[in-house]
Parts: sequence; C-alpha cells; structure tokens
Amino acid sequence: MRAARIVLPMSAEDDRQRFRHLPDPVLPEDAVETVDAGSARVMDDEGEERARMLREAAGA
Repeated sequence: MRAARIVLPMSAEDDRQRFRHLPDPVLPEDAVETVDAGSARVMDDEGEERARMLREAAGA
C-alpha cells in the first residue's frame, strides 16, 4: 500500500521569499567557448599541422 502524500499550499510569505536570492553565477570553467567554423585554417599536410601545434604550445 502506498503512503499518502500531503501537499500543503504555499503561503504568501513563502512565495515572496523564494524570489529574494539570485541564482548562482556561471563560473568561467563552466562556460563553453565557440569557434567560427568559417575561420578554421585548412592544413596542407601533417607536417604543417605538427608545426602549428608546436608553435601554439610554445606560445608563439
């Protein structure tokens, strides 16, 4: 046999209190960065791709 669930209506005070705080802000590590697909460079070969990766890793 299932237990009966008692549902009580919200009071006017409860209703006002639920809007008294702001939601948590979005943290930078939770944000998603997008890249325009039209700006992607086409690599000619694997050597050029490797050279680009090494340049970016070095911070150049």
